[in-house]
Order: sequence, then structure tokens, then C-alpha cells
Amino acid sequence: FLVMSNEDTLPGFQFRALYPPLRDCLADENEANAEIALTACRALTYLMEALPRSAIQVVEATPIL
Repeated sequence: FLVMSNEDTLPGFQFRALYPPLRDCLADENEANAEIALTACRALTYLMEALPRSAIQVVEATPIL
């Protein structure tokens, strides 16, 4: 639903609650979870596209990547 939304249509969306679980998925170095990490990365990409103000939270994931 984030892809079809933007900051105007999601004014109260709590992206900060979504960020930690996605970051944790990226931090897991188990190769068996590579598909989960890829999906988490895509979700973060869509989150930044739909809500540019969330980019600062995503930048914190940079050391993990």
C-alpha cells in the first residue's frame, strides 16, 4: 500500500515503528534469510519513495548494508 501512497495520503503513518524490524532483517547474516533481507530492502526503498521524510531512518541502516 505504500507504493500507491505519499506523504499527503499517509499523514499519520508511523514509519518509525516499521523501520526497526526491517533493519533487523537486513542485519541477519544468515544466508538462508537472503530472500527476507531482499524483501526488507525493497520495503525500505518503497518507504523512502512514498515518505521521503523517512529517509533519515533508512540512512541509519547504511552500516548494515
